[in-house]
Amino acid sequence: MTMMSSAEISVDLAEILEAAHRGDQSAWEVLFRECYPKVRRVVRRKLNRQMRNLYDSTDFASDVMKSLAANFGHLDFRSIDSLFAFLAQVAEQKVIDEYRRRNSLKRDMTRERPIQSGGPDAGAVQLPSDEPTASQVAQANEVQERLLSRVDETERTIIELKQQRYSNAEIAERTGWNIRRVQRFLKDLQDSIQDSGG
Repeated sequence: MTMMSSAEISVDLAEILEAAHRGDQSAWEVLFRECYPKVRRVVRRKLNRQMRNLYDSTDFASDVMKSLAANFGHLDFRSIDSLFAFLAQVAEQKVIDEYRRRNSLKRDMTRERPIQSGGPDAGAVQLPSDEPTASQVAQANEVQERLLSRVDETERTIIELKQQRYSNAEIAERTGWNIRRVQRFLKDLQDSIQDSGG
């Protein structure tokens, strides 16, 4: 087996690049095999320790190669070196973009913690919940008690039926009110809750 010089490899890759431009699938496969490891190395160099814990360099490298495949017809590479330079630049930009996205205030990496924190003295990590807090429940109960103390028996029944998720039509049928009157009462009630800060 004879070893090829870097000039010969470069010439072969240039021919392969031209064949890939013409749509030759086997040329694409060779191009991928040659370029992919180089792109991965660029990504690994650009990922900091925190990002390495979250991402695999193969994900970024695959994204870069997909971008190349999607835009290959619009790109003109004068040489294989210009292709490598382009891929390195795209890889670096993808890492930078993801780093910026992760570091935005909404997704700040410094706020991320493992679910099981280390050490025997470490307490359980509290995950955010959509459930109301105890103080929110207490405030809602106070507002409800105030409102219920001001309404008559039919209005109290409407409130209770609404809490049980009855429709306005069902409430109207059960109370003998017409549906428009039920809707107006519930709207006024909602407005008064918002005005009272509930």
